[in-house]
Amino acid sequence: MKISIIGSGAMGSLFGGALASSKHDVVLYDIYKDHVDAINRDGLFIEDATTKAVKVVKPRASADPEAVRNSDVMIFFVKSINTEEAAATFKAYAKPDTIALTLQNGLGNEAILRKHFGPARTAAGVTSQGATFLGPGKIRHAGKGPTHIAMADGDQSKLAELAKALSEVGFEIYVEKDVAGMIWSKLIINVGINAMTALLGVTNGRLLEFEDIKDIISDMVEEAKAVAKARGITLIYPDPLKAVYEVAAKTGANFSSMLQDFQKNRQSEIDFMNGAIVREAKELGIPVPVNETVTRLVRTLDRLHTQSKEHSE
Repeated sequence: MKISIIGSGAMGSLFGGALASSKHDVVLYDIYKDHVDAINRDGLFIEDATTKAVKVVKPRASADPEAVRNSDVMIFFVKSINTEEAAATFKAYAKPDTIALTLQNGLGNEAILRKHFGPARTAAGVTSQGATFLGPGKIRHAGKGPTHIAMADGDQSKLAELAKALSEVGFEIYVEKDVAGMIWSKLIINVGINAMTALLGVTNGRLLEFEDIKDIISDMVEEAKAVAKARGITLIYPDPLKAVYEVAAKTGANFSSMLQDFQKNRQSEIDFMNGAIVREAKELGIPVPVNETVTRLVRTLDRLHTQSKEHSE
């Protein structure tokens, strides 16, 4: 089986690096050439956040889309703001039966892939794994947790070989039936953690040190739960707020993806997280004032970061 990682930042490198030790043909695609060159030259360094042990793996990396041609599975880890462009580009390199799987954060990526690949070739998943990008060819495995995946058309047998491959390299994998429930459940985790870590400039675990912040997180999660309920979504967590706190604790050393975006003056994925709750709530006529306020704050900082980046160039 040929497995290609589309977007090999922290999370893409974590999954691609692990799969590189399997019997399968694995390609890490990324536009960041320094990262690609470092992996091909020296290997991919994966540091364990708990033990500080470093393992080096030797996956194949490329900045050339041609390298992923005829993949059996394409796993998308690009930023959500880039999913549309990536899906439009890489469908040209896919086979008629290539599975396009999103393990990205936020709400909306599965719909984009389905538009380009069709439901019979689209899969969606959520993962509680955490990773931090340290520099070209170097990442930190900052938290471990289960990964749930499902086909959009309901034929879960198509994912059996991929699930086996991921399980064999150490991931806790579950093949599910309910795509929407999984995505919304992970969305609520992101809603509770990402924006607050970015606004405060702290790792996931530090959110739990402040009662005021926990109260804000609770408010955001309650609003998101109300929207999910109105949409008829069945969440996979019986207590979503407890799940948010547990994920924050398990990935305590992790710099969330949004915080990493802030640190690099990159546009965040807020419109696919808290902003998605705001968008859905408006359609339903449900007030979500805390998510709306947080979304506005992050969007403003996104603009400031963009201006800062433009002035420095």
